[in-house]
Amino acid sequence: MANGRPYIHRTQVRFSQTDPAGYVFYPRFFEMFQAAVEDWFYEELEVDYADMFRGGHGLPTAHTECDFINPCRLGDLLELTVILKKIGKTSITLRFEGRVGDTLCLKALHILVFIDTGDGRPRQIPETVRERLDLYAAKTGDPAG
Repeated sequence: MANGRPYIHRTQVRFSQTDPAGYVFYPRFFEMFQAAVEDWFYEELEVDYADMFRGGHGLPTAHTECDFINPCRLGDLLELTVILKKIGKTSITLRFEGRVGDTLCLKALHILVFIDTGDGRPRQIPETVRERLDLYAAKTGDPAG
C-alpha cells in the first residue's frame, strides 16, 4: 500500500491469451482478474490465499461485469488496479481498472463471496482477513465498508 495507492497487478499479454488478430480474447481477462485477486491477497493483504482454501474458506466469484474500452494486444503490459468498493458480511466488491500505459482499456466489477468449501454456503469473512481488508480500505481511501 505504498503511498496509499491501490494495488496494481501487472501482467504481460501472452500469445496464449490472444485471438488470431493478436488481441486479448475477452474470456482471458477474467482469468487475469483471478490472478490479480490472488496476488492482491498474497502481496498486498499479506494473506496466504492457498492457506485460506486449505482452511476451508473458498472465495468464488458471484457476479462479474466488464466494459471493454480499448483493446489489449500481444506484448502489452496490462496494469490492473484493484479497488476495494465494499466489504460486506460475507462478500467483497472489487473494481478493476485495466490500463496499458495511459490508455484505459477496461473497467470491471467483481463480487466475491466467502464460502465454506465443505458445503458451499456463504460464511462470514474471517476476522483476520476482514482486518486486512479494513486496513487496505483505510490506507487507499477506498470507500469500502
